Amino acid sequence: MLDDKPELAVIIQCEDVVKRCSGFLCMRDFYDKAGKFEGYSDETRYMTITCGGCCGNLLTPKLENLGMRLRKENMSKDDVVIHFASCVCSDNAHRQPCPFMNRMKALLIRKGFKNIVLGTHISQKAQAKRDAGIYRQWE
Repeated sequence: MLDDKPELAVIIQCEDVVKRCSGFLCMRDFYDKAGKFEGYSDETRYMTITCGGCCGNLLTPKLENLGMRLRKENMSKDDVVIHFASCVCSDNAHRQPCPFMNRMKALLIRKGFKNIVLGTHISQKAQAKRDAGIYRQWE
């Protein structure tokens, strides 16, 4: 994971997928410190946002708002780790990887967020399909 424990984990979910997925398994893995959240401290806080819809343009005002809130709380963007939810960055039961993910990743970096992780909950069924070559591996 990261050398320094983040104070805040922000999960970016797909705007379309969140209409049919509650994000429960991502939240459970966060609190259980499982999968992509292994090594997080119990003090790390959690929040979710959506990408804002295709092509990710509405992520910009959300990141600007988050940056403003962090400053008001005397937090740094270095204290934040951004996770692209598995529904964004990998083949899964909901959809194929988002075709705009690299664009959104570049936007995060431009806005000063450099701690970026691909994935949240790792479904055993989806991983089995990745291992069998049915789903693409993490990119």
